[in-house]
Amino acid sequence: MKDGTLSPQEETILRKILDGILAERGVDFRGYRSKCLWRRVVAAMHDINIDDAGEYLGALKKDPKAYDKLLNKITINVSEFFRNPETFFAVRDKVIPELIRRKRLKGSKVIKIWSAGCATGEEPYSIAILLKEIFTGENASFQANIYATDIDEEALQKARAGRYKRIALRELSSEQIEKNFIKESEEYYSINPELKTNIKFVYHNMIAEPKFNKIDLIFCRNVIIYFNKSLQRQVYENFHKILAKEGYIVAGKVEALMGIGEDLFERVSLSERIFKKKI
Repeated sequence: MKDGTLSPQEETILRKILDGILAERGVDFRGYRSKCLWRRVVAAMHDINIDDAGEYLGALKKDPKAYDKLLNKITINVSEFFRNPETFFAVRDKVIPELIRRKRLKGSKVIKIWSAGCATGEEPYSIAILLKEIFTGENASFQANIYATDIDEEALQKARAGRYKRIALRELSSEQIEKNFIKESEEYYSINPELKTNIKFVYHNMIAEPKFNKIDLIFCRNVIIYFNKSLQRQVYENFHKILAKEGYIVAGKVEALMGIGEDLFERVSLSERIFKKKI
């Protein structure tokens, strides 16, 4: 790959690898951006000391179990609690109060949230911690149903277990850690079981038909950047379809929606990538 562009031979091999992933594991990455996928493929090749892409393709055909390692590399999960904390502060100040106001008018006490591409669970647990701090006093009767989805079953298993290294908690205050985690050792902490109550971890490919409806708030950060434009549009249309009236989306820092989803969503906070469904 030179200047970010794959050669015709690399494109051909990548296409065959993606066809193999679909056939062997049922996951379709063919709408993802080629250069992003190729970097992950090359990293997977280096892990097993292979430098030639053709040789790697042969290795995959010879040992289908190698697809599992490749899938882990493609869906690599790098996260932490309250990643980009200013985004969570904006949600706390600009989104949740408005949702609470709307629910009160409707006589409802439940806010439905979807963490799409939840990886190993830090994001949905962060949302749960945030709402736990908000749902006190006059808001104590409110609760949230949080749906957390990913295509990486191994990551979902880790999320359900809720066990994390201390470094993943670095954005949390000592009080937040004390209230929401059980210290196992100096290195590992486990989520307080109480925090898991309203979170449902589910396998789901966001490219497929959404499993939910009338969602009030969607977190989908740093996932859609890996899709090509037509697939991005499909996902945004899916989100628009299942969001409640004037529901919200929180995108990643490099995902602006403009040009692809601007007819579907309006800006709430461009700096924090918060958008609201257009009616």
